[in-house]
Amino acid sequence: MSHLAIAQVSKFLQHVLWLGLSESPDTSQHVASESNIVLSNPGHTDAKTVRQLSLWLYQILPNEHLRNAPQVRARVQGDDTAEFYPPLALNLFYLLTPSTKSDEGDQQVLGRALQIFHDQSVLRLESVGPPARAEELHISLAPRTIEEIAEVWEAMQQPYRLSVCYEVRVVRIESRRRQPGGRVAERSSSFEPMEA
Repeated sequence: MSHLAIAQVSKFLQHVLWLGLSESPDTSQHVASESNIVLSNPGHTDAKTVRQLSLWLYQILPNEHLRNAPQVRARVQGDDTAEFYPPLALNLFYLLTPSTKSDEGDQQVLGRALQIFHDQSVLRLESVGPPARAEELHISLAPRTIEEIAEVWEAMQQPYRLSVCYEVRVVRIESRRRQPGGRVAERSSSFEPMEA
């Protein structure tokens, strides 16, 4: 995927949540439209935005298992031997926070969101642009202690609110850096007599 991968994944998760929330009568009354699921900081207040659920990307880390991936061979115009450095493999961490203005509504929306991501823990995201291919995203609840989540809220200078953390892996951003060299076009051998 291109450098737009992070934003594409966030929008895709927003859409998946909306589809799931809108099909349940209990939660569709609390989240009125897809635009009410915001991708911004849950502590940020904006008079123009109706915020009923926040899916906030708060941390990005390299994927520890794909740090030493091999070079990638790709077809570049006029050169089918081009090798590129491996893609940057990332894990994305989201804070999911309901804001329905009622405790019961917050719990209903959060419960449904947990169900949606549990039932669809592996999602296929069709990448945009050539080459078109599907990326497989693995979504899992990221267990955090109350102290760890409280630290996130303290960093936002906001009082703690009901929220959960999710990890999405692996998001790949292709490298544009080429590896010098190419295929071996010819080889030669020479032998010298051995001294006795």
